[in-house]
Amino acid sequence: MIIKPLATKSAVTDAAITAARVVRLVNAHATDASVIAIANSAAASITLLPLSSEIIEKDIGAALAATGGTVTGVPVAFTN
Repeated sequence: MIIKPLATKSAVTDAAITAARVVRLVNAHATDASVIAIANSAAASITLLPLSSEIIEKDIGAALAATGGTVTGVPVAFTN
């Protein structure tokens, strides 16, 4: 898979993250995990382990909130 960042990294509450369909999230904290709440039409959450990243697909306009850790995000596009 080829991933193309569409912006620079920002807080998960940034408008560009909310407006995106696919987002890469990074928890840069060395010891604290982070719970990411996703306000999709069916609310969801994931746990992002310390020093890890995930790519998530969410509803366009669904806000994200991070509790714990040091989480940033960037909208991305991808191809196979």
